Amino acid sequence: MSARHKADIFFLSLLYFWCIKMSRMLFTFGIITSIIVLADTYFFFAIRSLIAGSSNYNLYKWLYIGSSVVILSIFSGGYFMYLNGIHVAGAIRVTLQGIVFCLFVPKVLAIGIFAIDDLLRFFRWIFNYFSNSESSSGAEGISRLKFLQYTGLGVFGFFFSAFLYGIVRGAYDISVKRIPLKIKGLPKALEGTTILQISDLHVGSFYSTNPLEEAVKIINQQAADFVFFTGDLVNEIAEEAEDFVPILNKIEAKQGKFSILGNHDYGDYYYHKEDPSFVQQKLHNKELMKQHHQNAGFRLLLDEHVQFELDGAKMAFIGIENWGAKGRFPKYGKLDRAYRGSEECDLKLLLSHDPSHWDAQVRTEYPDIDVTFSGHTHGMQFGIEIPGIKWSPVKYMYHQWAGLYKEGEQQLYVNRGLGFIGYPGRVGILPEITVLELRSA
Repeated sequence: MSARHKADIFFLSLLYFWCIKMSRMLFTFGIITSIIVLADTYFFFAIRSLIAGSSNYNLYKWLYIGSSVVILSIFSGGYFMYLNGIHVAGAIRVTLQGIVFCLFVPKVLAIGIFAIDDLLRFFRWIFNYFSNSESSSGAEGISRLKFLQYTGLGVFGFFFSAFLYGIVRGAYDISVKRIPLKIKGLPKALEGTTILQISDLHVGSFYSTNPLEEAVKIINQQAADFVFFTGDLVNEIAEEAEDFVPILNKIEAKQGKFSILGNHDYGDYYYHKEDPSFVQQKLHNKELMKQHHQNAGFRLLLDEHVQFELDGAKMAFIGIENWGAKGRFPKYGKLDRAYRGSEECDLKLLLSHDPSHWDAQVRTEYPDIDVTFSGHTHGMQFGIEIPGIKWSPVKYMYHQWAGLYKEGEQQLYVNRGLGFIGYPGRVGILPEITVLELRSA
Protein backbone atom coordinates (compact mmCIF):
# COMPACT_ATOMS: atom_id res chain seq x y z
CA MET A 1 0.00 0.00 0.00
CA SER A 2 1.40 3.40 -0.96
CA ALA A 3 2.09 6.17 1.52
CA ARG A 4 -0.64 8.24 -0.14
CA HIS A 5 -3.22 5.49 0.38
CA LYS A 6 -2.18 5.14 4.01
CA ALA A 7 -2.57 8.87 4.53
CA ASP A 8 -6.03 8.79 2.89
CA ILE A 9 -7.13 5.93 5.16
CA PHE A 10 -5.81 7.76 8.22
CA PHE A 11 -7.68 10.99 7.44
CA LEU A 12 -10.87 9.10 6.53
CA SER A 13 -10.65 7.31 9.89
CA LEU A 14 -10.30 10.64 11.68
CA LEU A 15 -13.34 11.98 9.80
CA TYR A 16 -15.35 8.86 10.64
CA PHE A 17 -14.60 9.05 14.35
CA TRP A 18 -15.26 12.80 14.37
CA CYS A 19 -18.70 12.29 12.79
CA ILE A 20 -19.57 9.63 15.37
CA LYS A 21 -18.49 11.89 18.20
CA MET A 22 -20.40 14.86 16.77
CA SER A 23 -23.65 12.92 16.34
CA ARG A 24 -23.53 11.64 19.92
CA MET A 25 -22.57 15.02 21.33
CA LEU A 26 -25.25 16.90 19.39
CA PHE A 27 -27.93 14.45 20.51
CA THR A 28 -26.88 14.90 24.14
CA PHE A 29 -26.76 18.67 23.65
CA GLY A 30 -30.32 18.67 22.29
CA ILE A 31 -31.63 16.67 25.24
CA ILE A 32 -29.96 18.83 27.89
CA THR A 33 -30.93 22.07 26.15
CA SER A 34 -34.56 20.95 25.99
CA ILE A 35 -34.52 20.17 29.72
CA ILE A 36 -33.09 23.62 30.53
CA VAL A 37 -35.66 25.44 28.37
CA LEU A 38 -38.61 23.42 29.70
CA ALA A 39 -37.52 23.86 33.32
CA ASP A 40 -37.04 27.61 32.88
CA THR A 41 -40.41 27.99 31.13
CA TYR A 42 -42.24 25.93 33.75
CA PHE A 43 -40.71 27.94 36.58
CA PHE A 44 -41.71 31.25 34.98
CA PHE A 45 -45.33 30.23 34.46
CA ALA A 46 -45.44 28.89 38.01
CA ILE A 47 -44.54 32.29 39.50
CA ARG A 48 -46.13 34.52 36.87
CA SER A 49 -49.40 34.90 38.78
CA LEU A 50 -47.45 36.11 41.83
CA ILE A 51 -45.81 38.98 39.95
CA ALA A 52 -48.51 39.70 37.36
CA GLY A 53 -50.09 42.46 39.48
CA SER A 54 -46.81 44.18 40.20
CA SER A 55 -46.01 47.53 38.63
CA ASN A 56 -42.55 46.10 37.91
CA TYR A 57 -43.88 43.05 36.10
CA ASN A 58 -42.10 43.81 32.82
CA LEU A 59 -38.82 44.40 34.66
CA TYR A 60 -39.13 41.07 36.50
CA LYS A 61 -40.07 39.30 33.29
CA TRP A 62 -37.10 40.58 31.32
CA LEU A 63 -34.69 39.96 34.19
CA TYR A 64 -35.90 36.37 34.27
CA ILE A 65 -35.63 35.96 30.52
CA GLY A 66 -32.17 37.52 30.64
CA SER A 67 -30.99 35.08 33.30
CA SER A 68 -32.36 32.18 31.27
CA VAL A 69 -30.52 33.37 28.17
CA VAL A 70 -27.32 33.64 30.21
CA ILE A 71 -27.71 30.06 31.48
CA LEU A 72 -28.37 28.68 28.00
CA SER A 73 -25.55 30.71 26.43
CA ILE A 74 -23.00 29.56 29.00
CA PHE A 75 -24.06 25.95 28.65
CA SER A 76 -24.09 26.06 24.83
CA GLY A 77 -20.74 27.84 24.61
CA GLY A 78 -19.10 25.50 27.12
CA TYR A 79 -20.50 22.41 25.42
CA PHE A 80 -19.28 23.36 21.97
CA MET A 81 -15.86 24.33 23.29
CA TYR A 82 -15.68 20.90 24.90
CA LEU A 83 -16.86 19.38 21.63
CA ASN A 84 -13.97 21.01 19.79
CA GLY A 85 -11.34 20.19 22.41
CA ILE A 86 -10.98 23.76 23.71
CA HIS A 87 -9.81 23.74 27.32
CA VAL A 88 -11.22 26.65 29.34
CA ALA A 89 -8.95 28.21 31.98
CA GLY A 90 -9.81 27.26 35.55
CA ALA A 91 -10.86 30.72 36.81
CA ILE A 92 -13.17 31.33 33.83
CA ARG A 93 -14.71 27.88 34.12
CA VAL A 94 -15.29 28.26 37.85
CA THR A 95 -17.06 31.60 37.32
CA LEU A 96 -19.32 30.25 34.59
CA GLN A 97 -20.16 27.09 36.53
CA GLY A 98 -21.01 29.21 39.57
CA ILE A 99 -23.39 31.40 37.56
CA VAL A 100 -25.23 28.43 36.06
CA PHE A 101 -25.39 26.59 39.37
CA CYS A 102 -26.77 29.56 41.34
CA LEU A 103 -29.32 30.54 38.70
CA PHE A 104 -30.56 27.15 37.50
CA VAL A 105 -30.29 24.54 40.26
CA PRO A 106 -32.50 26.48 42.74
CA LYS A 107 -35.18 26.61 40.02
CA VAL A 108 -35.09 22.84 39.66
CA LEU A 109 -35.44 22.39 43.42
CA ALA A 110 -38.38 24.82 43.55
CA ILE A 111 -40.11 23.05 40.66
CA GLY A 112 -40.88 20.15 43.00
CA ILE A 113 -43.06 22.46 45.08
CA PHE A 114 -44.72 23.96 42.01
CA ALA A 115 -45.46 20.46 40.73
CA ILE A 116 -47.46 19.75 43.89
CA ASP A 117 -49.32 23.00 43.28
CA ASP A 118 -50.19 21.95 39.73
CA LEU A 119 -51.25 18.47 40.81
CA LEU A 120 -53.67 20.03 43.29
CA ARG A 121 -54.99 22.32 40.59
CA PHE A 122 -55.48 19.31 38.29
CA PHE A 123 -57.36 17.29 40.91
CA ARG A 124 -59.48 20.33 41.77
CA TRP A 125 -60.36 20.69 38.08
CA ILE A 126 -61.26 16.99 37.86
CA PHE A 127 -63.47 17.27 40.94
CA ASN A 128 -65.22 20.39 39.65
CA TYR A 129 -65.70 18.85 36.22
CA PHE A 130 -67.46 15.74 37.50
CA SER A 131 -69.35 17.49 40.28
CA ASN A 132 -70.42 20.27 37.89
CA SER A 133 -69.36 22.90 40.38
CA GLU A 134 -67.07 25.90 40.30
CA SER A 135 -64.03 26.47 42.45
CA SER A 136 -64.66 28.61 45.49
CA SER A 137 -63.33 32.14 45.55
CA GLY A 138 -63.08 35.05 47.89
CA ALA A 139 -61.77 33.02 50.83
CA GLU A 140 -59.96 35.06 53.40
CA GLY A 141 -56.19 34.75 53.72
CA ILE A 142 -53.86 32.91 51.43
CA SER A 143 -55.25 29.83 49.75
CA ARG A 144 -53.38 26.56 49.89
CA LEU A 145 -52.35 26.87 46.24
CA LYS A 146 -51.07 30.39 46.81
CA PHE A 147 -49.18 29.13 49.84
CA LEU A 148 -47.44 26.49 47.74
CA GLN A 149 -46.49 29.08 45.15
CA TYR A 150 -44.92 31.27 47.80
CA THR A 151 -43.25 28.21 49.31
CA GLY A 152 -41.70 27.31 45.95
CA LEU A 153 -40.47 30.87 45.54
CA GLY A 154 -39.06 30.72 49.06
CA VAL A 155 -37.25 27.47 48.24
CA PHE A 156 -35.68 29.15 45.22
CA GLY A 157 -34.59 32.15 47.31
CA PHE A 158 -33.18 29.97 50.09
CA PHE A 159 -31.07 27.77 47.85
CA PHE A 160 -29.96 30.67 45.67
CA SER A 161 -28.67 32.45 48.80
CA ALA A 162 -27.13 29.25 50.20
CA PHE A 163 -25.30 28.42 46.96
CA LEU A 164 -24.06 31.99 46.62
CA TYR A 165 -22.78 31.92 50.22
CA GLY A 166 -21.13 28.55 49.52
CA ILE A 167 -19.17 30.09 46.65
CA VAL A 168 -18.12 33.26 48.45
CA ARG A 169 -17.41 31.77 51.87
CA GLY A 170 -17.88 28.01 52.16
CA ALA A 171 -15.43 26.99 49.43
CA TYR A 172 -12.44 28.27 51.43
CA ASP A 173 -13.61 27.83 55.02
CA ILE A 174 -11.14 25.05 55.87
CA SER A 175 -11.98 22.74 58.74
CA VAL A 176 -9.22 20.90 60.63
CA LYS A 177 -10.54 17.66 62.08
CA ARG A 178 -8.48 15.85 64.73
CA ILE A 179 -9.45 12.18 64.91
CA PRO A 180 -8.14 9.60 67.41
CA LEU A 181 -7.57 6.41 65.43
CA LYS A 182 -7.85 3.53 67.89
CA ILE A 183 -6.26 0.31 66.61
CA LYS A 184 -6.30 -3.00 68.41
CA GLY A 185 -2.83 -4.42 68.98
CA LEU A 186 -1.05 -1.24 67.94
CA PRO A 187 2.67 -1.54 68.85
CA LYS A 188 3.75 0.90 71.55
CA ALA A 189 6.39 2.32 69.23
CA LEU A 190 3.63 3.63 66.95
CA GLU A 191 1.50 5.14 69.72
CA GLY A 192 0.91 8.84 69.08
CA THR A 193 2.05 8.77 65.44
CA THR A 194 0.12 11.42 63.49
CA ILE A 195 -1.07 11.13 59.90
CA LEU A 196 -2.38 14.20 58.12
CA GLN A 197 -4.72 13.44 55.23
CA ILE A 198 -5.74 15.73 52.40
CA SER A 199 -7.72 14.73 49.33
CA ASP A 200 -9.40 15.98 46.17
CA LEU A 201 -7.51 19.23 45.67
CA HIS A 202 -8.90 19.77 42.15
CA VAL A 203 -6.47 22.64 41.66
CA GLY A 204 -7.92 23.34 38.21
CA SER A 205 -10.94 24.84 39.99
CA PHE A 206 -9.00 27.48 41.93
CA TYR A 207 -9.07 31.12 40.82
CA SER A 208 -5.48 31.53 41.95
CA THR A 209 -2.80 29.84 44.03
CA ASN A 210 -3.87 31.76 47.17
CA PRO A 211 -6.34 29.14 48.53
CA LEU A 212 -3.75 26.38 48.31
CA GLU A 213 -1.07 28.58 49.88
CA GLU A 214 -3.36 29.20 52.86
CA ALA A 215 -4.13 25.48 53.10
CA VAL A 216 -0.41 24.60 53.13
CA LYS A 217 0.16 27.03 56.00
CA ILE A 218 -2.54 25.27 58.01
CA ILE A 219 -1.13 21.85 57.09
CA ASN A 220 2.34 22.76 58.29
CA GLN A 221 0.99 24.12 61.56
CA GLN A 222 -0.16 20.58 62.41
CA ALA A 223 3.45 19.24 62.41
CA ALA A 224 2.33 15.75 61.37
CA ASP A 225 4.63 12.73 61.13
CA PHE A 226 3.22 11.65 57.76
CA VAL A 227 1.11 13.32 55.09
CA PHE A 228 -1.25 11.27 52.90
CA PHE A 229 -2.77 12.74 49.74
CA THR A 230 -5.54 10.46 48.49
CA GLY A 231 -5.98 11.56 44.90
CA ASP A 232 -7.65 13.95 42.44
CA LEU A 233 -4.97 16.57 42.08
CA VAL A 234 -6.64 18.02 38.97
CA ASN A 235 -10.00 18.15 37.23
CA GLU A 236 -9.09 16.86 33.78
CA ILE A 237 -5.44 17.03 32.70
CA ALA A 238 -2.08 17.11 34.44
CA GLU A 239 -1.17 20.53 32.97
CA GLU A 240 -3.64 22.15 35.38
CA ALA A 241 -1.27 21.46 38.29
CA GLU A 242 1.84 23.19 36.95
CA ASP A 243 1.43 26.44 38.92
CA PHE A 244 0.50 24.58 42.11
CA VAL A 245 3.30 22.03 42.34
CA PRO A 246 5.82 24.46 43.94
CA ILE A 247 3.26 25.24 46.63
CA LEU A 248 2.59 21.56 47.35
CA ASN A 249 6.33 21.07 47.66
CA LYS A 250 6.22 23.33 50.74
CA ILE A 251 4.08 20.81 52.67
CA GLU A 252 6.15 19.51 55.57
CA ALA A 253 6.05 16.08 57.20
CA LYS A 254 8.47 14.73 59.81
CA GLN A 255 8.70 11.27 58.25
CA GLY A 256 7.37 11.45 54.70
CA LYS A 257 4.67 12.42 52.19
CA PHE A 258 2.74 9.78 50.22
CA SER A 259 0.13 10.04 47.50
CA ILE A 260 -2.06 8.14 45.06
CA LEU A 261 -4.07 8.99 41.94
CA GLY A 262 -7.81 9.64 41.81
CA ASN A 263 -10.28 9.11 38.99
CA HIS A 264 -9.75 12.68 37.69
CA ASP A 265 -5.98 12.26 37.39
CA TYR A 266 -5.94 10.01 34.31
CA GLY A 267 -7.33 12.37 31.66
CA ASP A 268 -10.42 10.19 31.23
CA TYR A 269 -12.74 13.23 31.27
CA TYR A 270 -10.75 15.19 28.70
CA TYR A 271 -9.37 12.79 26.11
CA HIS A 272 -11.82 10.80 23.97
CA LYS A 273 -11.59 7.10 23.24
CA GLU A 274 -12.63 7.76 19.64
CA ASP A 275 -9.46 9.76 19.12
CA PRO A 276 -6.75 7.58 17.48
CA SER A 277 -4.12 9.21 19.74
CA PHE A 278 -6.11 8.42 22.91
CA VAL A 279 -3.56 5.93 24.28
CA GLN A 280 -0.62 8.27 23.70
CA GLN A 281 -2.48 11.19 25.27
CA LYS A 282 -3.26 9.18 28.38
CA LEU A 283 0.34 7.99 28.68
CA HIS A 284 1.58 11.56 28.39
CA ASN A 285 -0.89 12.68 31.04
CA LYS A 286 0.17 9.95 33.46
CA GLU A 287 3.87 10.58 33.02
CA LEU A 288 3.38 14.28 33.62
CA MET A 289 1.25 13.49 36.67
CA LYS A 290 4.03 11.31 38.07
CA GLN A 291 6.47 14.16 37.58
CA HIS A 292 4.16 16.58 39.38
CA HIS A 293 3.90 14.31 42.43
CA GLN A 294 7.65 13.86 42.50
CA ASN A 295 8.32 17.60 42.19
CA ALA A 296 5.80 18.24 44.96
CA GLY A 297 7.83 15.96 47.24
CA PHE A 298 5.30 13.12 47.39
CA ARG A 299 6.11 9.44 47.02
CA LEU A 300 3.44 8.39 44.53
CA LEU A 301 2.27 4.84 45.23
CA LEU A 302 1.15 3.03 42.08
CA ASP A 303 -0.01 -0.43 43.15
CA GLU A 304 2.88 -0.75 45.56
CA HIS A 305 3.77 -0.29 49.21
CA VAL A 306 6.56 1.10 51.34
CA GLN A 307 7.58 -0.09 54.78
CA PHE A 308 8.71 1.80 57.87
CA GLU A 309 10.28 0.37 61.00
CA LEU A 310 10.18 2.26 64.31
CA ASP A 311 11.75 0.60 67.34
CA GLY A 312 11.11 -2.83 65.88
CA ALA A 313 7.51 -2.11 64.82
CA LYS A 314 6.86 -2.44 61.09
CA MET A 315 4.14 -0.60 59.24
CA ALA A 316 3.24 -0.69 55.57
CA PHE A 317 1.76 2.16 53.54
CA ILE A 318 -0.09 0.53 50.65
CA GLY A 319 -1.20 2.68 47.73
CA ILE A 320 -3.25 1.65 44.71
CA GLU A 321 -4.48 3.32 41.57
CA ASN A 322 -8.14 4.28 41.36
CA TRP A 323 -10.57 1.43 42.01
CA GLY A 324 -14.29 2.22 42.17
CA ALA A 325 -17.25 -0.08 42.71
CA LYS A 326 -19.93 2.57 42.12
CA GLY A 327 -21.07 4.18 38.89
CA ARG A 328 -18.68 3.86 35.98
CA PHE A 329 -15.55 4.78 37.87
CA PRO A 330 -12.52 2.82 36.65
CA LYS A 331 -10.91 -0.16 38.32
CA TYR A 332 -7.27 0.51 37.54
CA GLY A 333 -5.84 -0.57 40.88
CA LYS A 334 -4.27 -3.96 41.62
CA LEU A 335 -4.44 -4.44 45.37
CA ASP A 336 -2.91 -7.90 45.22
CA ARG A 337 0.22 -6.45 43.65
CA ALA A 338 0.39 -3.54 46.10
CA TYR A 339 -0.22 -5.76 49.14
CA ARG A 340 2.32 -8.44 48.25
CA GLY A 341 5.26 -8.39 50.67
CA SER A 342 3.50 -6.53 53.47
CA GLU A 343 2.04 -9.63 55.13
CA GLU A 344 4.35 -9.57 58.16
CA CYS A 345 3.94 -5.87 58.96
CA ASP A 346 2.39 -4.98 62.32
CA LEU A 347 0.26 -2.19 60.85
CA LYS A 348 -1.12 -1.91 57.32
CA LEU A 349 -2.53 1.38 56.07
CA LEU A 350 -4.13 1.56 52.62
CA LEU A 351 -4.51 4.64 50.44
CA SER A 352 -7.40 4.07 48.02
CA HIS A 353 -9.19 7.06 46.49
CA ASP A 354 -12.72 5.64 46.18
CA PRO A 355 -14.37 4.56 49.48
CA SER A 356 -16.57 2.00 47.70
CA HIS A 357 -13.41 -0.08 47.35
CA TRP A 358 -13.52 -0.78 51.10
CA ASP A 359 -16.74 -2.82 51.09
CA ALA A 360 -16.21 -4.28 47.63
CA GLN A 361 -12.72 -5.72 48.08
CA VAL A 362 -10.70 -4.55 51.06
CA ARG A 363 -12.89 -5.93 53.85
CA THR A 364 -13.78 -9.13 52.01
CA GLU A 365 -10.32 -10.11 50.74
CA TYR A 366 -7.81 -8.31 52.98
CA PRO A 367 -9.05 -8.46 56.59
CA ASP A 368 -5.61 -7.59 57.98
CA ILE A 369 -5.55 -4.12 56.40
CA ASP A 370 -6.16 -2.03 59.49
CA VAL A 371 -7.16 1.36 58.08
CA THR A 372 -8.12 2.60 54.61
CA PHE A 373 -7.82 6.29 53.70
CA SER A 374 -10.15 7.57 50.95
CA GLY A 375 -11.71 10.73 49.53
CA HIS A 376 -13.62 11.06 46.24
CA THR A 377 -17.12 11.92 47.49
CA HIS A 378 -16.47 15.54 48.65
CA GLY A 379 -19.54 14.96 50.83
CA MET A 380 -21.13 16.20 47.59
CA GLN A 381 -20.06 19.68 48.79
CA PHE A 382 -23.59 20.03 50.14
CA GLY A 383 -25.24 18.70 53.27
CA ILE A 384 -25.85 19.09 56.97
CA GLU A 385 -23.35 18.29 59.69
CA ILE A 386 -24.49 19.35 63.12
CA PRO A 387 -24.58 17.40 66.40
CA GLY A 388 -27.02 14.54 65.89
CA ILE A 389 -27.49 15.09 62.15
CA LYS A 390 -25.14 14.06 59.36
CA TRP A 391 -26.71 14.07 55.91
CA SER A 392 -25.81 14.65 52.28
CA PRO A 393 -27.47 13.46 49.06
CA VAL A 394 -24.28 11.50 48.30
CA LYS A 395 -25.19 9.03 51.06
CA TYR A 396 -27.74 7.46 48.70
CA MET A 397 -24.88 6.33 46.47
CA TYR A 398 -22.05 5.80 48.96
CA HIS A 399 -22.62 4.08 52.29
CA GLN A 400 -19.36 5.57 53.54
CA TRP A 401 -19.16 9.16 52.37
CA ALA A 402 -17.53 11.31 55.09
CA GLY A 403 -15.70 10.65 58.34
CA LEU A 404 -14.66 7.50 60.21
CA TYR A 405 -16.29 4.09 59.72
CA LYS A 406 -15.57 0.78 61.43
CA GLU A 407 -16.48 -2.83 60.69
CA GLY A 408 -14.94 -5.42 63.00
CA GLU A 409 -11.30 -4.49 63.44
CA GLN A 410 -11.05 -2.61 60.14
CA GLN A 411 -11.56 1.12 59.74
CA LEU A 412 -12.11 3.57 56.89
CA TYR A 413 -11.66 7.31 56.91
CA VAL A 414 -13.29 9.31 54.10
CA ASN A 415 -11.87 12.80 53.76
CA ARG A 416 -14.34 15.46 52.57
CA GLY A 417 -11.79 16.97 50.20
CA LEU A 418 -9.96 20.27 50.17
CA GLY A 419 -11.03 21.57 46.77
CA PHE A 420 -14.20 21.53 44.71
CA ILE A 421 -15.44 20.67 41.24
CA GLY A 422 -18.64 21.31 39.30
CA TYR A 423 -20.27 23.60 41.83
CA PRO A 424 -17.50 26.04 42.87
CA GLY A 425 -18.50 26.15 46.52
CA ARG A 426 -19.51 24.23 49.62
CA VAL A 427 -22.66 24.40 51.72
CA GLY A 428 -22.60 22.60 55.06
CA ILE A 429 -19.75 20.25 54.06
CA LEU A 430 -16.56 22.25 54.55
CA PRO A 431 -13.15 21.67 52.94
CA GLU A 432 -11.16 19.39 55.23
CA ILE A 433 -7.69 18.77 56.57
CA THR A 434 -7.64 15.68 58.79
CA VAL A 435 -5.12 14.85 61.49
CA LEU A 436 -5.42 11.24 62.68
CA GLU A 437 -3.48 10.14 65.76
CA LEU A 438 -2.70 6.43 66.19
CA ARG A 439 -3.75 5.06 69.57
CA SER A 440 -4.07 1.61 71.12
CA ALA A 441 -7.65 0.39 71.34
